[in-house]
Amino acid sequence: MVFLIHKPVGFLSHFIESMAFFEYLTPGYEAEKLLPEGYQDLIIDLTERPKYIFDNVTLQKKQKCTSSWLSGARKKLITIDAGGVNSSMMVIRFHQGAAYHFSHFPLGEITDQVVDTDLLFGSSINELRDDILNTTAPENKFRVVEEYFSKRLLQEEIPGVITYGVQVLSSSPSEKTIKEISEKCGYSQKHLIHLFKKHLGITPKELQKIQRFQRVLMELEHSNSVNWTRLSLDCGYYDQAHFINEFKHYSGLNPEKYLVEKGPILNYIPVNVRS
Repeated sequence: MVFLIHKPVGFLSHFIESMAFFEYLTPGYEAEKLLPEGYQDLIIDLTERPKYIFDNVTLQKKQKCTSSWLSGARKKLITIDAGGVNSSMMVIRFHQGAAYHFSHFPLGEITDQVVDTDLLFGSSINELRDDILNTTAPENKFRVVEEYFSKRLLQEEIPGVITYGVQVLSSSPSEKTIKEISEKCGYSQKHLIHLFKKHLGITPKELQKIQRFQRVLMELEHSNSVNWTRLSLDCGYYDQAHFINEFKHYSGLNPEKYLVEKGPILNYIPVNVRS
């Protein structure tokens, strides 16, 4: 089994957070619940077996994905195919606010959706998939992907208001208000919301809530014992009911059950699907 993570350097590093390549991967479960993180991920499947999106409750197949697809920013969890036997993929994660600069497609239109990449990148994405398949060494596969996205990217920067807003909401999701960000950047709150939906697919308030939830998950990863009251207050929830309701919204589980069912990789919960 091969599993490699690559971080672009140079100008492209401002737009692509990471690339992951794996092959001959056979997980011990059929599906995974993927929790909201506020990113867009482009998945290039390097096998011919279709992958599926499942209903979060019934676990019935509801969408088939083949060749390549883009997962928009999510405000709720999604249940995805774990890959099956000997799966192989290239997964490109864009920085928040960056995917728009490769497609110029308003990302608010694909929030909580998984879409065929032809919609965003045209037929060239199929050529990229062929190039990856025809390249042997993993480091060269990463180079092929970098070359493709470098050619698609005009020399433009992510708007400063987006960069600043994401940074603030990521570093202190419970302390900074949307009003403070808009006043600092000189934008009305309405225009700020419009820009966030266009570039990130979600509003500043939605990103704030997702980042607060992600802060809880990180705290749980590094805690041997949990004081739920202290944790919820430290992460910006005003009471236990608020914390539990929001946690269940994003994970589908109450906090204690999450600790039992979570997998070894942050934001992925293994699921076995009954036929």
